[in-house]
Amino acid sequence: MAKQVRTIKDLQNHPLVDKVFKEWQPHTYDGFEYIYWLWLKDGYCFKEYQVTALNGPTIQRLCDEFNSLKITKRTDGC
Repeated sequence: MAKQVRTIKDLQNHPLVDKVFKEWQPHTYDGFEYIYWLWLKDGYCFKEYQVTALNGPTIQRLCDEFNSLKITKRTDGC
């Protein structure tokens, strides 16, 4: 089993992650002023959603979602 990510540093250092950043977007999530974004490296996607990016109001929620999803090589469906 792959090591679970727990921190923003874990996400940034993951070999399939291109970038992680924080963006000010008030009222997107109740009670949160910022959203954290994660983008996979070119050629990969999250299989279940067929997307290359995730977002969440906290690093913890982003890590939880990242850990729960399978990353696959990108196909025309992603």
